[in-house]
Parts: sequence; structure tokens; C-alpha cells
Amino acid sequence: MATTVNYPYSYDTETVFGVFTRKDFIEQKYASVGATNFEFIEYGEKDGSFIIHTKRDISAEVPGFAKTFLKPTSTIIQKEVWTLSDDPTKKGVVAVNGKGLPMKMTGDIILQPTDSGSENILTYDVTVSIPFVGKKIASFLDVEGRKTADQEYEFAVKFLNQL
Repeated sequence: MATTVNYPYSYDTETVFGVFTRKDFIEQKYASVGATNFEFIEYGEKDGSFIIHTKRDISAEVPGFAKTFLKPTSTIIQKEVWTLSDDPTKKGVVAVNGKGLPMKMTGDIILQPTDSGSENILTYDVTVSIPFVGKKIASFLDVEGRKTADQEYEFAVKFLNQL
């Protein structure tokens, strides 16, 4: 089941995209949500795309039903690939995997102009390949992921307001 979240910004898409692709912003954003052991796997322009491929450790309070499959601290590998163009609407794809975990999140990202600035729209699916409890674990990961995304959004707004 696809989930869509929208994050409005009072800045144009060029400004927001410029921030989204800054190394210092990315590092600070993940630090702001408690990520540790952060590193870039790949970063920068390549073949008409902008790639942000990262690895980081995150911690979460794992519910009892999922403790057999999830650890309190997990390594997350995330890859965003944005298509570079002169169009004010920016489009990309994202994939998130937990190292050693039977889960993945894939989605589409659209950063588009609005009358009051811009809006970042993320449409994604979380899947867990574990029989019987996979959907329940996917639901837990979806809720945790949205909490983190909301915190990252709050950080992004503060960062933009300090430009």
C-alpha cells in the first residue's frame, strides 16, 4: 500500500533543492534525528542525475512482536537519485534498505512549485519479507519512518530560515 506525505516550504524549488543537495545539510539533518556513524557512499552529479547515497545507524524502540527480526540499532542504506533539469519541478526516486534486515522502502519524490513556495511530495511503499508478521512490522517501520521524516522536515525548515 502506497503512502504519500507532503511537506510545504515557503521557498522556491531551486532554493529547496539546492539545500537538499548540500553535504553539510544532509549531515546535519541526519544528526538532528539521532543518526550515528553517518557516511556518504556516493554523492554528486552523474549522468544527468544528482545522487545522494548514504549509510547511517539509527535507533528505535522495537515492539515485542518484532524483536526477533529487528534490532534496537540498525544500519540504514539510502539512495536518492534526482533527475537534473531546468524544469522548476524536481523529480527523484528513493530506496532505503536495512542492512541485514528483510525490509525495503522505495518511493518517488517530487519537489514542485506552489503559490506560496514549493511542496515536497514523497510517495512510497514499505515491504518486509517475513511470513505472518511482515505487514505488522512494515506498519511499525512506516510509522517510525514518518516520525523521522517529520523531524527531518522541521530541521529543513529551520535550516532554510537561517539562509
